[in-house]
Amino acid sequence: MFLLDPPPTSYDLHFQVAGIPVRVHPFFWLTAVLLGHLDRHPATLVMWVGVVFISILVHELGHALTMRRFGEMPRIVLYAMGGFATADRQSAYGFQSFRPYEPAHKRREGPWRRVLILAAGPGAGFLLAALTLLGIRLTGGDVRFHASFPTFWSFSLAVGTIQTHRALYELLHMVLTANVLWGLMNLVPVQPLDGGQIAREIFVWRNPWRGLVFSLWLSVAAGIAMVALALKYHDLFLGILFGMLAYGSFTALQRIEGRGRGW
Repeated sequence: MFLLDPPPTSYDLHFQVAGIPVRVHPFFWLTAVLLGHLDRHPATLVMWVGVVFISILVHELGHALTMRRFGEMPRIVLYAMGGFATADRQSAYGFQSFRPYEPAHKRREGPWRRVLILAAGPGAGFLLAALTLLGIRLTGGDVRFHASFPTFWSFSLAVGTIQTHRALYELLHMVLTANVLWGLMNLVPVQPLDGGQIAREIFVWRNPWRGLVFSLWLSVAAGIAMVALALKYHDLFLGILFGMLAYGSFTALQRIEGRGRGW
């Protein structure tokens, strides 16, 4: 989600998935624990951290595998509030965090390759959620969707003992939260979320001169709307998160427009 490459530490975890290097910064684990609430039972908290790790890794693999399909040499970093997939400097197309942003109208391939790369992350999470829902159905469970915030589903299980039900229900609820709810929030057009970057690509493609400004105004408006929604449902963390993102977009607008340094 966030594109700053953190400095390496001696506590980093390194491994590869499908030939793609993955680095996990220790702050990733700390943030996952904090998001899981420290008052949970230790076993439940460990389960939550595992779900967050797998879900964000799947999300970033969606980006990275699509990048590789287009000739990139991607790597993945999991850090703090999420992670990012980036390409090495010798890659063919340069989808990476530490090079200046290249507007869509200046790239030969146009915006759609980058849009596809950006959309592949949430898409991978939705696929994992769909497989989870299919598993519930195939084992005799029931899944129902409804329009409520922040949880858009309810389900029942039909396998194992009551104790297994409770643990499995908790696990599946975590998987759906991390891959459906977070995936939908990641598509909100607020930068630097995937939805915000997709909106930027499309706006700049349609209007090379003012597209970036339009996308930032959209980011500010969408961020404020999410803050209002979060406050309505007493979600302080979500309100702070989108408030910070909206402020970041506003200060970027101020720099571009030359009107000052921000609020």
